Formats: sequence, C-alpha cells, structure tokens
Amino acid sequence: MILELTNWSIALVPVLVMLMMFIWLDVFKLMTTWETLGLLAIGGVTAAIAYPVSGIFLDQLPLGYSNYSRFAAPWVEEAIKGLAIVGLFYFNRIGFKLDAVISGFAIGAGFSVVENIVYLTRFPDLAPTTWMVRGLGTAVMHGTSVAVLAATAHEFAERENRGTVADFNFSLLWFIPGYLGAVAIHTAFNQFPENPIYPLIATLAVAPFLIMGMFRFGAIEAQHWLSHEREVHRLALEAWQSGGFPADGSGQKIAALVARSDSKTGENIREYCEQLTFLAWTAEDALHDQLDDISKVEVEAGAAFDRLEALRHAIGKASFAALKPLLPFSRNDYWEISELEERLKAKKVKPR
Repeated sequence: MILELTNWSIALVPVLVMLMMFIWLDVFKLMTTWETLGLLAIGGVTAAIAYPVSGIFLDQLPLGYSNYSRFAAPWVEEAIKGLAIVGLFYFNRIGFKLDAVISGFAIGAGFSVVENIVYLTRFPDLAPTTWMVRGLGTAVMHGTSVAVLAATAHEFAERENRGTVADFNFSLLWFIPGYLGAVAIHTAFNQFPENPIYPLIATLAVAPFLIMGMFRFGAIEAQHWLSHEREVHRLALEAWQSGGFPADGSGQKIAALVARSDSKTGENIREYCEQLTFLAWTAEDALHDQLDDISKVEVEAGAAFDRLEALRHAIGKASFAALKPLLPFSRNDYWEISELEERLKAKKVKPR
C-alpha cells in the first residue's frame, strides 16, 4: 500500500507542483483556481482522446511500439494537445504570452496526469524508478512542449490580436512553428527508451529555465504593451468625456454614425463607447499596476458593465450592428475587459 501510494505520488505530483509554482510567479495573477482546473481537465480530455487514437495508429502502422513511440507518437499527441491551444486562441481565452505559457503547461500537465493514471492502473507493479521518470521527466516534457507551442503561436498571432476586431483574421498557420517545436521536444525525449534517465536529467536541466525565460520575456512584453495601451485609452476616454470624439479614424466614423442617428440613439452610442473605453482603461490599469486598493474603481467598473448591457439594448440591433465594426478595440482589449469582469465576479463586488 505504501509503495503504491509512493508510485502514484511520484508519477502525478511533481508536474502539478511545478504548475502551481509558475502560477505563483505570474506577476499579473491571470489564472484563477477554476481556470487552472479547467485547463487541467482539458489536458486530461486530450489524453483520453490520444490513448485510443495512438492505439489505432499503433495497430495500423508496421513500426512496433518502440519505433512508434520514438517517431510517430510525438506527432499524434502534440497535434491533439495543440487542438486545445487552437481552441483557446479561437475563443480569445489567451491574452498575454505569460497567459499562453501557463495555459500550455497546464494542458500538458493535465495530459500527463491522465496518461500516468492509465499506466499506473495498467502496470501497478512497475518499479518506482519508472514512475520517477514519468513524473519528473515525461510529465514535465508534456507541459513544456505545449507551453512552447502556445507561446510561439502567441508570437505569430500577436499582430492580429492587437489589431481591431473588425480586421481580425484567424489563421492555423500561427500554430505550425510551435507545433513543430513541440514535436521536436517530444521526439528528442523519446529517443532513449533503454536509458530514460538521460532525457529525465535533460528535461529537469532545461525545462524550468526555458519556461522562466518565456516568463521573463512575456512579462516585459506585457508591461510595455499595457503602458502603451492604457495611455491610448486614457486619451480616448478624455475625448469621450469632454463631449467630443477621439481624433483617430474610428472616432470619426463613429461621429458620422452618431450624426446619421436620431438624437437619443446617438447619445446612447456615445455613452456606450465611453463606458467601453473606461472599462478597457480600467482593466489595463489594474493589470499593469496590480492594484489591491481599488474598491472604488471596482464598484465603478461593475456599474459600467451593467450600464453597457443596458445601452446595448437601448441602441437596438440595427444600430449596434452598424457600430460594432467601427469600434477601435482589439481582441486583446476585449480579453482584458473579460479578465476585469472575472475579477469583479471573484471578489463579488456588487455595483451600486
């Protein structure tokens, strides 16, 4: 019983501890407990899909288990894990590169946990050294490969994500370089079936530093972007609050739409833009400075979310459909606003 418990602990716990460490080191505190559990669950689902798929390929390809593990399995498993990352990007659930790294590692960790549970159940008599290799080596490799895929995809998707939503074009090409990188990591790890201690040592020597390097680069990048964007939104908010329109192309197009609308609808359109700009600026301010003493801002933001919903209905479907493509906000802006909304819900701040 003690040996069995030890095996399970060695196989499952290390990668989860590493994930918690990365979340703790995140200066933006992006990941909530429920989001983390959700990503782990998604990773577990990818493992549940990969297991029978690999079985089919193993039966159909004349490679044998060893060659399949070394040369085919990385392509299959990284593709299935990669689909989860594609989904997160498609539904705008990843904002900063830090977010991408943590999300990728969490999905890989979930994959490894379920995969190791399957092996623990099927081969309970294997030696503790096997589970040490799987828990400290294979599991960390799975997390690292998906983190690399996600971070690389973020780099290629960045320009589109920071452009206006109206001009956004989703592309699967963003994910190919990261997918190839993930396959390379996985393939290299699987090349020593007779001496698994070598990839274990290499993984422990390289993976934490690789993840921390992506963390540092992502943190610097995010701080720079937030500084720029909150200044842009501050100036736009001042323009709205002064009764004018921002001087950019979007502001002029919205001004023309207001001029074509009746006075009440035009007033609602202006206020909608003002409230949305306020929320974007507030979200960036909170993320940039990680403010704790912002109860007044939280209440104001909560009220702005309620007002935004009321204004959307007041504007009407036709006018709102005309307004939406004119708004200057990017997918990153909307992601930041959604992060602010989630923080408000987590803190249970009720608008007054």
